[in-house]
Amino acid sequence: MDEHTEWLRQIDAESDGELTLVEQAALARHLAGCTHCSGARASHLELRVALAQSAGAPQARLAPRPVIRARTVARWAVFALLAGVVAGWGLHAGWGGPGGGALEDVRAVIVVR
Repeated sequence: MDEHTEWLRQIDAESDGELTLVEQAALARHLAGCTHCSGARASHLELRVALAQSAGAPQARLAPRPVIRARTVARWAVFALLAGVVAGWGLHAGWGGPGGGALEDVRAVIVVR
């Protein structure tokens, strides 16, 4: 249990947002291989959520949900639409298709013998 004492302190510091990126990476590597510490972290998070909910924060959850703004969705939709138009124009120009003339002028003739 003594070898886990420092890791448990790191878990507390992580919950409070006090770890650097290097320390967070080291903790994540340790948690991936240590069932004792990963279980302790899960219990710690559950306890923090229960305390937050009992203190009057019913929206407290184990993991915060990401917020997607409407402006971001609109930007990605416009980007996808423009990318589709450019790709369609490029493929049409590269692979051909009906030209400027009538369909009868560009249609292939199949000869069967």
